[in-house]
Amino acid sequence: MAETSTQLSTSAVATAAGLSESWAWKARDQGVLHAPHFEDAVVGLRVYAFVSQIVWPGNRRPRSARQDLELWQHSAVEAGRQAVSDPQTTPETALWVLEDSVHLVTTPGQRAAFDLDHLNGRVAFRIPVGLWVAELPEAIASLSSRRRRQAVH
Repeated sequence: MAETSTQLSTSAVATAAGLSESWAWKARDQGVLHAPHFEDAVVGLRVYAFVSQIVWPGNRRPRSARQDLELWQHSAVEAGRQAVSDPQTTPETALWVLEDSVHLVTTPGQRAAFDLDHLNGRVAFRIPVGLWVAELPEAIASLSSRRRRQAVH
C-alpha cells in the first residue's frame, strides 16, 4: 500500500488514529513520535497505544510507575510504520507481537509458517496493521473535510 507525503500535525495524527491527543503526547515523550508527521505516524501511534499497555504473564508492572518502552515495543511500532509503505501489505496483514520479537505476516502460508515456527503455545498478540493501513486514506480525508473555525474579524 502506498503512502502519501501529506504532513500532519500531532493532533491530526491522534485524530486519524482514533485516539486522544494524550496518546500522541505520550508517544512523543517516549521518543516514538517525531515531527514532521506523515501517514505512517498514524499507524505507528495506534501500534504504540496497543503495545504500551501489554503486560506479559509473570511480569508485574505498577500503574503509577513511568514505563519506558522496551526494545520489542519500539520494534513493533517501527514494523507498523513500515507496513504503511510496504507494497506487500494488504488488509489481511497482521503484526504478531511476542515478548521477544515482532513479525509482519500477510499470506495464509506465512500465517501457517509463523504459527509452526514461533507460537508453539507462547503468548502472542495479533495487531491488524493491514486493516489500519487500508483505513488510512479515509481517516486522512476526514481530517481535511472537518470544519475549521472561522477567523473572527
